[in-house]
Amino acid sequence: MFDLPDPVGMVEAALNGKLEREVVNSLMSAAYSTYITGLWRQGCAKWLGSEGDVFKDMAVATFLTLEPLQKNNFLVLTVPQDMLADTNRFARFQTQRITK
Repeated sequence: MFDLPDPVGMVEAALNGKLEREVVNSLMSAAYSTYITGLWRQGCAKWLGSEGDVFKDMAVATFLTLEPLQKNNFLVLTVPQDMLADTNRFARFQTQRITK
């Protein structure tokens, strides 16, 4: 349905000097923002019924997973305002790093 961008390929290209870091950041930001927005909008579709919540949850989980990269100025995520306003949905998620 949706193809995730190939971050490894983008980073390898940057390491090989083919792309500047800012270009890689911009491409990854655009790709992930598009993916998150697509999931959210798919979830808003009226014809999906209960499956719409699954897409919305996927969008929120993806956003929360990538948020630390945004805080470190590696990504700039642009997502729908109605997604960010859905505080009840965000409250159902917990993000934690598991270390061994």
